[in-house]
Order: sequence, then structure tokens, then C-alpha cells
Amino acid sequence: MLDEILFDVEEQEDDETLEVDKHKAKEVADQRMTLFSNHSINVSRENRYRFPSSQFGYTVSTTPTFVLHDFRQILNTYMRLEAYCDAVDDFSGPLPDYDFGKSEPDLFQAVFYPRSIAPRTPVRSLLPFFLSIRLIFQMKPLASIQMTEQTLSSMWFRLVAHYFEWLAGISELLFLNSADKLRLTVCQLCKVICFSVVYANYAMKNEEDQDLLLFGSGYYWDPARGNDPLMDDYCQELKRVVDQVIVPVRKVRMTKEEFVIVKLIVLFDCTNLIGISQEGLMFSRSTCNKYREVLARYVRSTFEEKAVAEGWNDETVVRLSIERINSLLDLPMGVEKLGQVDDDILAALVERNYGGMRGILQQQIHTESKKIRNK
Repeated sequence: MLDEILFDVEEQEDDETLEVDKHKAKEVADQRMTLFSNHSINVSRENRYRFPSSQFGYTVSTTPTFVLHDFRQILNTYMRLEAYCDAVDDFSGPLPDYDFGKSEPDLFQAVFYPRSIAPRTPVRSLLPFFLSIRLIFQMKPLASIQMTEQTLSSMWFRLVAHYFEWLAGISELLFLNSADKLRLTVCQLCKVICFSVVYANYAMKNEEDQDLLLFGSGYYWDPARGNDPLMDDYCQELKRVVDQVIVPVRKVRMTKEEFVIVKLIVLFDCTNLIGISQEGLMFSRSTCNKYREVLARYVRSTFEEKAVAEGWNDETVVRLSIERINSLLDLPMGVEKLGQVDDDILAALVERNYGGMRGILQQQIHTESKKIRNK
């Protein structure tokens, strides 16, 4: 399980500090592959379904990743990455089956082949259709798949696949040692996914849909259609905290660009993360500060663009920028609580094998990972 993977990682990690250059990063990548060389999954030489990393900047630069360049270029890169992971305009359906045999998906498969663990159903693809239907027939729901015991596992795999695809496009993760990378990505998973759920409910629902809880990718929970007490309790508790986190999101009217940047801040915010090395902690903090700076520059630029039309002077622009930046940087605190609630409930469902959730990957993420946090 995850502890065994981390044990192997720690035994084989090089004690020397990683140099941020192309040669050293290649060594790190080669080492990571060596760690999994005895895994039952054979890595395809053709890489037909591996993440198209070259599209999203997942390439090694000789410049340290914590050095901030043009914030617009960084933002555009992650906007494209988000659209890719959302499968925007992707109506091709599930990918062909991988030749992984009958083994259950595990952490190795999620990290290296995220597209293999769930079909790439578009996050918003069904929304225009159902909106048009509702306009004509005043019908619900916004999405197509009601959350039940039978659909819990498929929803979980789709959101987790989205998360690991997104991770594959974040180049800074190359420079963490393998143990730190596993700890960071597994322990931050619920926080990041829940923040995406918050944004989906903020951006996709109308006033008449406030009783729904949208998970994205076509999955939703409607209390009026719920008939499973355990699932209803899970969704109701999650919705309660989601609604609390949405309040400040609505207040600032968060844009998609701001969501994309804050999501990166949530990932690299290691304030409450236990078990990461001192080097990994320092690197994650510097990366988190980098994206805080990206957010600050983006917010400042938007107010500067409005200044002429609104008649604002420099002092007003600075004041408004600082107020908005502070409001946006406060959001991860609420997301921390939401992620913990989600993880605790899902861990209990995994233990009970509710909805077939006691799979290898689910245990590695929701039960085995708790051992890491307590170390």
C-alpha cells in the first residue's frame, strides 16, 4: 500500500540536494520510474495515453521554478491546463481500455496513467443541454447522474482522475523528491477536489438550484430524489460546509482566473501537512508564495485596466487590490475544513466498503494516507 511505496521511496532517494536544471530533473524522473520498475503495470513505450505534458509547460527549465516570470504567461498556461482536465468540448467518450489486466487501479496507475482510471466526461458538457431543457420544460436537474451508492465510486474515480491529470501539468512537482511528492499530492487531494466542487456550485448553479450539490462531470445530489440515508447524510454534510465556503466566494465574485490560481495555492499550502521533508516544505512554501504573487499581480492588473473608465487614482487601485487579494487568500482556510470533512466521511465509507469503495486506490488515499499524516 502507500506506506510500502513510501518506504521504497525513502530507501532509494539520493541524499544530495536536487539541482534545478534539465540534467538533474531527468535523473529524478529516471529514479522515479526505477522505483516502480517491479510494478505489475508495464509502462508503454509508445506512451499513447500519457499526459500531453508539452502542451502545458511540464518541461524542465534551467531557471528555478520559484522565479516569477510574466504572470500572464503562467496564468494562460494553467487556464489551458484546467480546460484540458475539464475535457472542454471533448465528446469522444471513454478512451480505449488499457491492457492492465484485471488488477484494480492503484496509486501508480493514478500518477502515471490518470486517464485510464475514469472516462473523461466533460465537466460542463451536459450543462447547456439541461439548461435548454429546463427553459422549455422547467425540468431538473442541471447534471445527469444522481449520487447514489451505485454511482459513488464512478464519481470518485472521475474527480480523482481530473486531479491527477491536473497534477501532471504542474512542473514544480518535478523538483520534489518522490516521497514528498506522494505525501503532498495524496494528502492535499481532498482539499483541491473540494475547492473545485465549491467553484462548480458557485459558477454553475442558478438561484432555483440552490438545493442541489454539484460535484462536476455530470454528477449531482438532489435531496428531493435521495432515498439512501447514508448517501444523503454524506452529501448533506458536504453541502453544509460547501455552502459556508461559497459565501466569501460569492462576495468577491471570484473569476475563473482567480480560481485557477487559488487552486494552486491550496495545493502548495503545507501549513497543516505532516511528514514532508524540510527541503520539500521549504520548496512548497516558496512555490506557494510564487502563486500568491501571481494572484496579486493579476488582481492589480485587472484594477489598473478598470482605473481609467472608473476614474480611480493610484491610491484607490492599490486599496481595492489589497482588499481583494486578502479576501481571496482567506479562502483556503475554509477549504481546509471542507477537505477534512470530505476525507473523514470517505474514509468511513471505504472502511464499510459502501458503494464498492474499498478498492486499492481508495484505501491508499483515504485510509493509508492518515498514517502518513500522523507520523
